[in-house]
Amino acid sequence: MPASQMISVYLNNALSATPEMVELDGEGSLPEEIRDMPEDVSGHFVSLEPEVAHDIEGAWKRVMMLNATQVLYTFSYDATTQRFTARKR
Repeated sequence: MPASQMISVYLNNALSATPEMVELDGEGSLPEEIRDMPEDVSGHFVSLEPEVAHDIEGAWKRVMMLNATQVLYTFSYDATTQRFTARKR
C-alpha cells in the first residue's frame, strides 16, 4: 500500500500553494534528484475537502510539486474518483 505524502498544489497561477495529502501509484518513493524525477505520475487525493475538490475541478490551470526537488507537474483531475494524472512540465 502506498504511503501518504504532502504535496503542493497551485491553481490558476496562484503564487502560494495549497498543501494536500496524496497517495501516489506504484511502489517506492520519489527520487531526490531533479534529473531522476519521472515524466508521468498518477495517484489520488486523500481526504480532499469538498470546496478544494470543487476549486481543482474548476481550475483552468493545475500545477503540483511533489517533493523538495520542486519539479513542476501539470495535472488532470477526476472529481468522481479524486484521482489525478500528472506530467512533468
